[in-house]
Amino acid sequence: MDLAPLKTMSPSLPLSLIRLSAALLTSLAPLPVLAESLPSWQRQMNSEATAIEAAAARELEDPAEWMRNAPVHRKELLGMLGLDPLPERTALKAVTVGTLENAAFTVEKIHFQSSPGLYVTGNLYVPKQRSGPLPAILYVCGHSVMKEGGISFGNKTGYQHHPAWFAQNGFVALVIDTIQLGEIQGLHHGTHNLNLWWWNSRGYTPAGVETWNGIRALDYLQSRPEVDPSRLGVTGRSGGGAYSWYIAAVDERIKAAVPVAGITDMHNYIIDGVIDGHCDCMYPVNALRWDFSKVAALVAPRALLLTNTDKDPIFPLDGVQRIHHSVSSLYRGLKAQDKLGLLIAEGPHKDIQELQVGAFRWFKRFLANNPDYPIQPATKFFTPAELRVFTQIPADERTTTTHEWFVPKADPAQFPTTPEGWRNASAGMIAKIRSTSFAAWPGTAAACPIQTLESLPCGRGTLAQFSVQADPSCAEPGDTSLVIWGKPERVAQFSRQLSGEKPSAEKPPLQLSLQIVDDAALGERLAAFQSGSEPPSDTLQLLFAPRGFSSASNRSISPSNWAATNKELTRIRRRFMLTGSTLDAARVFDIVQILKTLRTTTPTATLELRATGTQGVNALYATLFSEGIASLSLEKLPASHETPTAPDYLSILRVVDIAQTLELARTRTSVRLLP
Repeated sequence: MDLAPLKTMSPSLPLSLIRLSAALLTSLAPLPVLAESLPSWQRQMNSEATAIEAAAARELEDPAEWMRNAPVHRKELLGMLGLDPLPERTALKAVTVGTLENAAFTVEKIHFQSSPGLYVTGNLYVPKQRSGPLPAILYVCGHSVMKEGGISFGNKTGYQHHPAWFAQNGFVALVIDTIQLGEIQGLHHGTHNLNLWWWNSRGYTPAGVETWNGIRALDYLQSRPEVDPSRLGVTGRSGGGAYSWYIAAVDERIKAAVPVAGITDMHNYIIDGVIDGHCDCMYPVNALRWDFSKVAALVAPRALLLTNTDKDPIFPLDGVQRIHHSVSSLYRGLKAQDKLGLLIAEGPHKDIQELQVGAFRWFKRFLANNPDYPIQPATKFFTPAELRVFTQIPADERTTTTHEWFVPKADPAQFPTTPEGWRNASAGMIAKIRSTSFAAWPGTAAACPIQTLESLPCGRGTLAQFSVQADPSCAEPGDTSLVIWGKPERVAQFSRQLSGEKPSAEKPPLQLSLQIVDDAALGERLAAFQSGSEPPSDTLQLLFAPRGFSSASNRSISPSNWAATNKELTRIRRRFMLTGSTLDAARVFDIVQILKTLRTTTPTATLELRATGTQGVNALYATLFSEGIASLSLEKLPASHETPTAPDYLSILRVVDIAQTLELARTRTSVRLLP
C-alpha cells in the first residue's frame, strides 16, 4: 500500500504508526474483489434491494389478502409521499384567464390553488360537440423545458398534443404543469444535485406535491359540468408516468390509468443503478421499504396499461416486465385480467406515436366503451406562448418554496415543558422515533463481532486496532473500525475481556472514553496519540468510525473507502433512502452496536461517549437506544436537522428535532454540550 498520503497528512507521524494506519486500511478494506468487482456498499445495497423485492412478492401472493389490506397500504403510500394526513382540501379558487379556439375544441387557460399559494397552471381542452357529460383525462407532464427569453411557458405546452387528441376524440382533458418546469419554478432535485439532504429528514419528496396537485386536479375536473365524474383517467410519460402511478394508486376515482415510461422495479433502480438518472420527484420517501410492484398493485382491479419502449435506459424493459408479471397474478386472482395490459414499442426514452395510440385505445375502451376510432397523429396546434396562463406571477405564490412548508414538522406544542414531563413521555417518543426513522434496522441484533488485529507502541502508550462488523446482516468486516490507545496494561486488559475473560475483582474496572469519529477526526486523534503525551492511567481512549465516512476529501485514512468523490457519495446516500434508510441512520445503528458490544464484553467498565458535529448527532440518537452510558459529551452540535451539516434520518422532523432529542437523552444519561 502507498504510504505517501498518510505521511503527507501528518509529517510528524513515525513510520511505525503510518504502517499501523496502512494496516488498518488494508485489513478493514472490503473482502477480496469478486468477479462482479462490486464495492462493499454496492453489495450491501444490492442485498437490501433483493430482500425488498422478495418481501413485496410475498405480499402479492394472495389477491384477497392484498385487497383486504389495500386501504392500509394506500395510507402507507400516502405517508411516504408526505400526504398523511392529507392536506386540507381548501377552496381551489379556480380562474380561467383566457380561451383559445380550434375547430374541434376550445382550450381554457386556467389556474387553481391546490393549497393556499400552491398555484397549479394548466390548460383544459373541451370538445365542442357533446350531448352530455364526457369522460375526462388528467394528463400529468414529464420533464420538458419550454422557455423563451427567460420565461417559462410550462411543460404543459410541450405535451399539448396529447390533450388535443383526447379533445378531438370525445374526452375532456386537463394538462397541468409540474412545479419543477411549470410557469412558477419549484424544485425537483433536492438530493439529486443540490445537497438538500434535510428533505429526507422532513419526509419531503416532490412526488408528494405532484400527487397532491393531481388529486386536486381531479377535484377540479369533477366540478366541471362537461365532465362525467365517474369516468376519470390519468396518464403521462416519464416523470408524468410516475405521477400517474401515484395518483391512480392513492385516488380510487381514477377508473383507468396509462403510466408511460414512468416506473420500474427496485432491481433496476438499485442493482442496475438507474436511480442515478432520476431526480427526487420519482420516488416516495421509502421508509417502509416498498418495491414498486406494490404501487402498481394498488391500482387493481381498475384498468391499468403499462407502456414502455424496449430501449429505454432509465426505465429498462426487464424491470417493466417484472412489474407487469408481479401484478398479473393479482389481476387474475381478482378475475380482472382483461383490465391489465402491457404495450411495448420499439425505441428509446421518447414520446412516440405507437405508445400514444395504445393509450388512446385503452381510454376509449374503458372510459368511452368504444375502442374504435380513426387513427390520426396527435398534433400540436398552438405556440407555447399562446398557452401561457400567467403574464405576472402572483405575489402570494408559495410554489417556489413548497419544499420548506408542504410537509409539516412536529408541532412544538406537543412537547413536554418539564424534566418530569420528558421522563414520562420518553418511552413513547423513542418508540415513535424508532418506527419512523429507523424502521430498516434489524428487529434484533446481537453484539457485533470484534477481532483484534494488531497492537504496537504509540507515543507513550499502546495502540490497538480491531476489525468490527457492526451490522452482520448487511455491512461487511471493515466497514467500521475501532482503535484503542492507553496504558499497555489497560489495552491488554481490554483485549482479554474482548476474548471472553471475565473482569477480575483484583484489577480496577476499565474506564472507557469512546469517541465517534469520521475520517478527518481519526487522523487527528492518531497524531495526538503519537505526540508523546502520557495516556491517562485509568482511561482507555477508544475511537470508533461508523461505516461510509461523510468526508470524501480525505481519502488517505478512510477505512471503508466507500466514496471517492462527493458525487459518488450522493449516489450512495440516495440508494440508502430508496432502500428504506439513510447513511447516517446506518451509522447510528453502528454506534448502538458498538455500545452494546462494549457493555457485553466489559460489563464493569464505566463508559463515556463523545462526538463532534454530524457524528455528535449520530451519537446522540444512539444514546436513545443504548443502556449503561455514564455520560455524553457533544461538541459543535448542529441546531437542527434542517442545517446543512446535520445528518438526515427519514421523516425525523415529523417527530422531533435535535433540541427535543437532547431532552430525551437527558432522561437516560448525563449530557454535556461544548461549543
